[in-house]
Amino acid sequence: MADSKNNTRAGTMTHIVAVDGGASRCRMVMFSAQGEMLARVVVDDHASLSMGVHAAWQHIEQGLVSLRSEMGYAADWLPSVLSMGLAGSLRTRERAEFLSLVPDSIHVHLCTDGLAQLYGASAGAPAICLAVGTGSVVHWLAEDGTNSMAGGWGFPAGDQGSGAWLGLRALQHLITCYDQDKLGGELYTSVQQLTGTSISEIQSWTTQARSSAVAQLAPLVFDAATSGDSVAQALLLEAADHCMKLIDCAPESLPVFVVGGVGEQLVPMLKLRLGKRLQESRGDALWGLMHLATQ
Repeated sequence: MADSKNNTRAGTMTHIVAVDGGASRCRMVMFSAQGEMLARVVVDDHASLSMGVHAAWQHIEQGLVSLRSEMGYAADWLPSVLSMGLAGSLRTRERAEFLSLVPDSIHVHLCTDGLAQLYGASAGAPAICLAVGTGSVVHWLAEDGTNSMAGGWGFPAGDQGSGAWLGLRALQHLITCYDQDKLGGELYTSVQQLTGTSISEIQSWTTQARSSAVAQLAPLVFDAATSGDSVAQALLLEAADHCMKLIDCAPESLPVFVVGGVGEQLVPMLKLRLGKRLQESRGDALWGLMHLATQ
């Protein structure tokens, strides 16, 4: 779903700022109206509407200040266009509240981060884009020009196969070993080193509400799997199974792109199942947002 907020300056674009906002970080790029990249910043905090509308806009404002400073623009500078792909933007109430925070002088395009990744990966051509990072979702653009999606329901009920899901499964492995008073392998040891060993320390992790916090454990699963830990290897196979279930929701005739930090690490397993359908991305979400803003 994409949406626009119109204003009097929409017809005279001078600068387009693309914003790729998820649960862990916010990437922003300033483009000229002709599509030239002028500046890039990363805000190390979320721009997900699911995690707080006002915080998301505050973090985007931080990025705008950084872009303005990098370009040497005046303190009152604002872009003419904000093209944003934000997690949680399908929530009607949060979407409306967020749009109300954006200054009226800015023309806004708002879509989900997954749709932005699709347009970036395929350069606007019909395709499937599986995005697996902190969360997991698949978007596709069909041959008739319609787009749809599956997954993206959010942690903990959804996002199977994602970084948050892997982190949760790693925690479950830890507490199972703890309850049964038995030592685990490398995954058990590495998770315990991060969470601590006391009941109090471990519970502070098992009761985490933020997906981005739990997803910090996902790299431990990949590291343990590389070292031969059988539990970690089984978790990655299960994650790949969940990813394939998402892909199977889309038309099977379309090529597949896989993006996101977790998704890219699962590519070898997915390639065994997808074969030539799996293709390399042509661009990222920020280029997809530039494409959507200039259509």
